[in-house]
Amino acid sequence: MLKNEDIIHTVARLYYQDNLSQTEISNCLELSKSKVSRLLAKAREDGIVRIQIKSPYDTNIQKLSYRIKEQFGIPDVMIVDAPYEDPSMNLNYTLSKAAPYFQSFLRDRDKIGVAWGYTLLKMVEEFENISLSSASIHQITGNLDNADANNFANEIVRRFANKLEISTLKTLPCPVMVENSIIVDLLLHDSKISKVMEQVNTIDIAFPNIGTLSSHNCLCLSGYMSIAQIQEMQKKGAVGGICSRFIDKNGNIVDSSYDSRTISINLEALKNARHSLLCVTNEEKIPALIGCLRAGLVNVLALDILTAEKLLNMA
Repeated sequence: MLKNEDIIHTVARLYYQDNLSQTEISNCLELSKSKVSRLLAKAREDGIVRIQIKSPYDTNIQKLSYRIKEQFGIPDVMIVDAPYEDPSMNLNYTLSKAAPYFQSFLRDRDKIGVAWGYTLLKMVEEFENISLSSASIHQITGNLDNADANNFANEIVRRFANKLEISTLKTLPCPVMVENSIIVDLLLHDSKISKVMEQVNTIDIAFPNIGTLSSHNCLCLSGYMSIAQIQEMQKKGAVGGICSRFIDKNGNIVDSSYDSRTISINLEALKNARHSLLCVTNEEKIPALIGCLRAGLVNVLALDILTAEKLLNMA
C-alpha cells in the first residue's frame, strides 16, 4: 500500500505530468475526487508542485535587454516590467527593483560618487542595509543654493552613508555653476575643494544624474541659467546634461564656455569609473541617455519596459 507521501507524489505526477483528470486519477487509485483534490492542494502547499506563471513580457524583456546591450556596447541592463501608468508610481516600482541590483555592484573600499536629484533620493530609500565600512561617499556635483530647486544633495549623501554604514563622507562645498571660469580656478586653488575634486575625479562607482533641456532643469529653476540660455544650448546641439555638463547626441561637451563655469565630476572620470549606474523612467531624458551611452558615461542601466522600447526606437 502506498504511503501518504508517495500518494501525494503519484497524484501530482499523474495530474501535472501525465495530464490525467482528477476523475481518472480517482478511478485509477480508487480514491474519492475530494481526496484527489486535497492531495493536489497538499502537493502545492508542501512545494512538491510549484506553479509559475510566465509573464507575456518575459521574452520581450530579454530581447530588449539584449538589443540595448548590443546597440550601446554595455554589459549590464535591467528592464523592469513596471505595471503602473502613473509616472511617480512607475518610478518608485522600477527603483524598488533597480536599487538592490545596483547595490550588487558595490564593494568595500570603493569610492562611491553620488550626484543629486529626486531619482537618487528615492533610489537610496530602496537600498538594503549593508555594511561597506571601508568605503567612502563623495558628492560629485556642486550644490544649488536656491530653496525653490531642492536638489537633496546633502540628504542623499547622508542616506547613502546610513544605508551602507559608511562613515567617510566628502561633500562639495561650492555651487555647481559660477559666473566665469576665473572663479572656478580660484575655488579649485582652495586646498579643501581641490582635494575633494581630486577624489571626485578618481571614484570607483558613480551614481550620476541626467538633466533635460526644459524649464524643469534644476539649473533653470535655481536661476543659474535662463530658459533662453537653455534654448541656446539646444540650438548648439545639446540633448541634455549629465552631472550638469551639457552634451550632444554623442556625449561630447557642447559649449566649453559654459562647461568651464561648472564644478562637477569630469566626463573622463565617469568613463573611467568601474561602474556608472543610472535608472531612467522618463522619456524626456532619453536623448541625453543616448548621448551618455554612446560616450561610455554609463555602463549599468535600469529602465522600465516602455522607456526601454522608446530608447531603442529613438536610437
